[in-house]
Amino acid sequence: MIGTRTSLVAATDLSGVRTLLLDRAEARNALSPDLRADLRQALLEANDDENVRAIVLRGAGGNFCAGGDVKRMGKNTPSNGAARISTGRELVELIRNLKKPVIAAVQGHAVGAGFGLALAADIILASDTAKFQFGFIKRALAPDSAVPHLLSQQIGNRRTLHYAMTGEVITGAQAADLGIASAVYDDTSFDHEVADFAQKLADGPTAAYFATRKVVQGSHTMTLAQAWELESFASAVTSTTADHKNSVAAFKAKTSYEFQGE
Repeated sequence: MIGTRTSLVAATDLSGVRTLLLDRAEARNALSPDLRADLRQALLEANDDENVRAIVLRGAGGNFCAGGDVKRMGKNTPSNGAARISTGRELVELIRNLKKPVIAAVQGHAVGAGFGLALAADIILASDTAKFQFGFIKRALAPDSAVPHLLSQQIGNRRTLHYAMTGEVITGAQAADLGIASAVYDDTSFDHEVADFAQKLADGPTAAYFATRKVVQGSHTMTLAQAWELESFASAVTSTTADHKNSVAAFKAKTSYEFQGE
């Protein structure tokens, strides 16, 4: 509950996995100011909860997120427009900097800023109903929400420009072929597949996941020498964790070890 209104982000926990559900199905989970604020708060709470070791982000009603709320568009002043973009940037950067791995479980529409939320996650799992789309060009807008930046890292500038300028839909199967989604599942088994994948992440070495994400994210803007320095630092830090030391000891003793996320 935020203030006196009902939160637009529902949260459920299961064995170290927190699922955050964008709960505005009547608008295909379009990002109203309230939904953006609720999502930010829910992400921060999940990040601070020591019992949470993986986060799943998904939408209610068979859609992930339709992006910006079109009903609120067309009346922007320069200052209001700048504030909206700033809030969108905050969400994308927050997702990318969380201590816990984030899965975007995408069914139906992931459009515009909704596409950006999915791309900000570490892993995208797509239903065969998924429809990824820039969307911005359909409303005569330049793309934002880091969609051009993040997508071009996946599929290159030429393909990104194609989808940005045509607004063509990328299906779940195409997203998997292009490397945008890690996997695409039949919608009838989607919930089970997402839960199984998320549980495997939650059972893993959380601190090492965080360091791995930082190394991969940083590599896109670094020289080889800079990337090597970051990798060396990350490797040195993770070599001091309890999970590393205990898993090595278990390997030497030929016994099993369950990661504690430390």
